[in-house]
Amino acid sequence: MHYQRPPEAIADLVNLKPDPLMLFGPDRDYIIIADRPMYPGIEELREPKVKLAGRQINPASFTPHGTRGFHLPRLRQVSAGTDRPFEGLPEGAMFRYFSWSPDGNRIAFCLVTDTGLQLWTCERDTLACQPVGDNDVNNSLGGSPYDFIGNDRFLIKRRPPGAVEPRRPDNVTGPVVQDSSGKEGANRTYTNLLQNDHDVALFRYYATGQLYLHRLDTGHESPWAEPGIIAGLGDSPNGNYFLITYVVEPFSFNVPYDKFADRVLLLDREGNVLRELARRPVVEHLPPAFGAVITQPRRFNWRSDHPAQLYWTEAIDGGDPRREVAYREQLYYLEAPFTGPPQPSIRLPMRFGALRWARGDLAIVVDWEWATRRQVTRRWYPDAPEREPEVLFDHNWEDNYNDPGNVVTVSLPSDHSVLLTRDNGETLVMVGNGHRPEGPQPFIDAFNLHTHDKVRLWESRPPYFERPLFFIDEDPDYFLLAREQAGERPNFFLHHLLSGEEVQVTDFPHPYPQLRDTGYELLTYTRADGVQLSGELHTPADFEPGRDAPLPILMWAYPQEYKDADKAGQVLTSAHQFRRISPLSPLPFLAAGYAVFDDFAMPIVGEGDEEPNETFIEQVRMNAEAAVRKLVDAGVADPRRIYVGGHSYGAFMTAHLLAHTDLFAAGIARSGAFNRTLTPFGFQAEERTFWQVPDTYVRLSPFVHADKIDAPLLLIHGEEDSNSGTYPVQSKRMFTALDNLGKTARLCLLPYEDHGYAAEESILHMLWEMHRWMDLHRKPRPRRRQEGAGTQVQSRS
Repeated sequence: MHYQRPPEAIADLVNLKPDPLMLFGPDRDYIIIADRPMYPGIEELREPKVKLAGRQINPASFTPHGTRGFHLPRLRQVSAGTDRPFEGLPEGAMFRYFSWSPDGNRIAFCLVTDTGLQLWTCERDTLACQPVGDNDVNNSLGGSPYDFIGNDRFLIKRRPPGAVEPRRPDNVTGPVVQDSSGKEGANRTYTNLLQNDHDVALFRYYATGQLYLHRLDTGHESPWAEPGIIAGLGDSPNGNYFLITYVVEPFSFNVPYDKFADRVLLLDREGNVLRELARRPVVEHLPPAFGAVITQPRRFNWRSDHPAQLYWTEAIDGGDPRREVAYREQLYYLEAPFTGPPQPSIRLPMRFGALRWARGDLAIVVDWEWATRRQVTRRWYPDAPEREPEVLFDHNWEDNYNDPGNVVTVSLPSDHSVLLTRDNGETLVMVGNGHRPEGPQPFIDAFNLHTHDKVRLWESRPPYFERPLFFIDEDPDYFLLAREQAGERPNFFLHHLLSGEEVQVTDFPHPYPQLRDTGYELLTYTRADGVQLSGELHTPADFEPGRDAPLPILMWAYPQEYKDADKAGQVLTSAHQFRRISPLSPLPFLAAGYAVFDDFAMPIVGEGDEEPNETFIEQVRMNAEAAVRKLVDAGVADPRRIYVGGHSYGAFMTAHLLAHTDLFAAGIARSGAFNRTLTPFGFQAEERTFWQVPDTYVRLSPFVHADKIDAPLLLIHGEEDSNSGTYPVQSKRMFTALDNLGKTARLCLLPYEDHGYAAEESILHMLWEMHRWMDLHRKPRPRRRQEGAGTQVQSRS
């Protein structure tokens, strides 16, 4: 069939102008602003691509396929309220990877051409732009393909000169053969992996890059370091040393490239190898448990407050979180001239998470444990590693109401980040979401390192919802603030923490004024076993329950696993937040007169030793029953026109709800997985394998229960879904089952689309399919009930 369009009231919400890129310079007075493009056309998705080692690469431009850029770049001076356009750029061009020099006097970015990226640069004062070399930048693996080295030099990753694309062999010379290793592992069902020797040669060709050092003062450019597949590069704070990671062969046919074998090297300023720090094997055989890691050195980290000191961690539990040990991680360090043996630093009892630096007697380290959902923030003393780290926060990450927040960092001129402190370094600055039963109120706290007392420096106050985004590096009393209300979209302000003085940076208008007056209510309710639930109810403008007839309603959710029932019911949204309407969300159907119950709570709880998935079906059923009862009793939902849907894991949930309840007139399942035996090494938060709990995998497969699905089910899937576990065959086989069982179902495969849909034609057609499906299907009228009976909610086992 041809692409279709939904009613214009819905279609009008698709190609709204998105927010621009905003990139502050080291001087808070200047911001790079560039417009984002709207959705691409299907022809853009049809551009050639090669699928190699978990990546999709545009072979003409050596860039990730489908990655778009920005246009119309300009420089805003906040104090003057002026915007100046960049000069000398090709008309209508697109750009990527904007960045500032450390001193803020120069800007760099990449021009997008049909045959590759080209680095350009300009001075902040003139904005007169000029190219830096040819359009031969290699960006196949993503990430910025260049770095400022000081203020007047670049390191640029280009394609090696003379490289020739390997031709596919004319003749078949033999089969593709793989041997098992005899080692235990638990790899997810990755997509777009290498398949044969020709794929290996292609990956080597597209991924290999050569770094060049370009000097702006002379225009001279020379090769720097050895060519190879460069997976990471970072300089020391003093700029004299570099850490570089090269992917090495043999490549794997079982995992994507970010798990390939690699070498970690230390280089000097001229790109010469000083030392090999690690040679790590392919990551194919980790223990089958969340938190399993390699035993080789990992998570290399330059100490930001030191000229040249390098840290890393190594697992001392065999990389296996199932082992009972006193300590799991040992940190090591080396410092210039990097000639001696690695020096041991602190040990951690749980898995290493993050490091934040400040000075010799102050750093922050975070470690965590999946089984208990525990995260510990510790103060430690880099210059006295024998000193025991001090626990600052010991937090269960499911407990949002008691989340202490996160420490704040600012960037130094070296482009390395350090902790933001106050009171002569004795107080940390922390930001958090401020979750509470009445909704979140983001905050900024001062945390005293000696007394552990907290003082609230700033807090969002109703009727606004305000969020601190980041502190300004050069003047950390200022932070960028996003402010919004239920009916006003976010705009940005520079806010002074102490005085309250602020400067407005943006003045964006409401993106869809036609829906400004729609209704919103955060509904709270309780499921049968006492777990507290909530959801976001959106209603058309002027709708009043009790006065107006109940509405058709689309309910949309995504299951979430928890280990604690009390924490599963915590409220995570504010009535004062602006509700963005993405065309991939259910909210566009407000424009067609539907009510929408968005993000209605779908907790799956497994307390103690109980695994959540052992009662997944029972719990999604209880969640849905409680939500439907609340909506019907409130006079919002027409019981004959209640629809349920979800994307990905939400699609999996939708199929189960149709199989195990009689609550819904129809269901919409987008990009889902329906046969768990096709994801045998785990899915979502399930770390057990199929062979450990085969009955659970079978019972949790909606495909097995297809004969119980009586309500109509719409299946939508991108034909090129590369997400782990949601191959398009999942929806194809589910549809085949429903079709042959005589059920009412429809399968829509969107050409060239991945797990999330990108092309304007695809999104409009998706909305048309969803609207048509809900418009077609209603539940039969119920039999007359005995007078005085309450709301009836039917389910099936």
